[in-house]
Amino acid sequence: MLRIAYAGDPSSLVPFLAIDQEIIALDTLFCQTLVGLDADNRDVPILVTRIPSRANGDVSSDGTRITYHLRRGVKFADGVELTSRDVAFTYRAVLDPQNRATSVHNYERIASLATPDPYTVVITLRHSWNAAVHVLFAEADYMYGILPAHAFSGTKVVGSRWENAPFGTGPFRVAKWTRGDSILLEPNPYFRPRPKLSRIVLQIVPNLNTNFIVLQSGAVDIGTLTPENVERAATLPGVDVVRVPENATDLFYMQTQTAPTNDVHVRRAIAYALDLNALQDAWRHQYPPAGSFLPPPIVRWKSVTIPPYPHDPARAGRELDAAGWALKHGLRVKNGGPLAGVMGVNAEDPTQMRIATLVQSELAAVGMRVTLKPQPTSLWFSPQGLLRNGDATFVSEPWVGGSDPEQSVNLTCEQAVKGDSNHAFFCSKALDALFADQATTPSQAQRNRDFDAMQVLVRRDVPAIPLYYEYRLLGVNRRVTGYATNMLWVPVNAELWDAH
Repeated sequence: MLRIAYAGDPSSLVPFLAIDQEIIALDTLFCQTLVGLDADNRDVPILVTRIPSRANGDVSSDGTRITYHLRRGVKFADGVELTSRDVAFTYRAVLDPQNRATSVHNYERIASLATPDPYTVVITLRHSWNAAVHVLFAEADYMYGILPAHAFSGTKVVGSRWENAPFGTGPFRVAKWTRGDSILLEPNPYFRPRPKLSRIVLQIVPNLNTNFIVLQSGAVDIGTLTPENVERAATLPGVDVVRVPENATDLFYMQTQTAPTNDVHVRRAIAYALDLNALQDAWRHQYPPAGSFLPPPIVRWKSVTIPPYPHDPARAGRELDAAGWALKHGLRVKNGGPLAGVMGVNAEDPTQMRIATLVQSELAAVGMRVTLKPQPTSLWFSPQGLLRNGDATFVSEPWVGGSDPEQSVNLTCEQAVKGDSNHAFFCSKALDALFADQATTPSQAQRNRDFDAMQVLVRRDVPAIPLYYEYRLLGVNRRVTGYATNMLWVPVNAELWDAH
């Protein structure tokens, strides 16, 4: 038996409703996607015989048709074989408004889904889209695993009997869900190779500090750590600290539509004013400082080098001079008004609170007055919160992408609206042109160049300053073997996990 302290407390185990990364990852233990990633973040076929591509003919030359060849003999946990009918059902269920799927936009790009035989699925896209294979029914920012069509009377999944004891083709199935307390997983008897573990107990411990306490007491074998307790965890007998690079970059966003940060000189000045060496105290030196908004795990090609901005207060001063902000008695002023801004911050995230306090001090040193405005997590992430509503001058928050680089870009004009993910409200025709080209070009080399050019452009225009590349920090008991996850937290080869 493997015991895991689980920081999420799901309201549902329907994959369509998952938004927290830990819950998304949990769903893949019982509900598999067609394609995914291994522990080294390389593409792997899961429910298909191969990854569709132009090279193998499964993606048409114009990029609008994708053919999936399903593995034969794959069975759901009740013994029924997986067929193309299940993929078609899952597609319809995603689009059924009764299920309130977290995100349907990507599935609306599908013009049609055909099932010419039980083991073939053909998707026709409305437009060419290179990221489709990594997003649709894949391990992405939202992961919609394949559901057993026979388990439902219609496409309404939410509220069904299946929701209380969900199962799919994964190595495990949910045997018991005691809401707010624990989730018990048992092996799918039809999964091959048969899982080594007889059961997995996910103990719901929403508070991350309590996660550490139950790990310390030996009540669980695996627990999530924070920068605050990782050093203490390293001293626990029989426990290893595991660091898994995530597809996540903590970004310091600046509101590019309103003064004073609508001026690129001011944004550059702020970039040179921030001291990343000092800011590392905020995350207890547990994460590496960042240069690019694209994190290392997603950059699979030889990329351009984007170094962190140097700490250069004198250069920051010259940028502010160029923008017309004069230094008087330690404060920058222009047209009779002070250089000032509001920094929104998640009050329940200690790392972000420390970042905000340090930023306030470092910007004061170059003559900018920053007022901190903390908000509770529930408001912070809502469309009305300062992270998304555009009312703050600055916000800092990690951005987590998916298995395709496209999902690590949240600075397009389309995303620059209240409630969406472009927290800088940055709109660049040049960046949008690069983003559009990477989506359709048949050349992978050209696609890589597009992403390189985006990194250079963001470095130049500074809508956001990369602070650090995030790692998932875990305490793992040494009695556990084979445990692995990828950059999206998704379990890898869970059938090989064991605990002695």
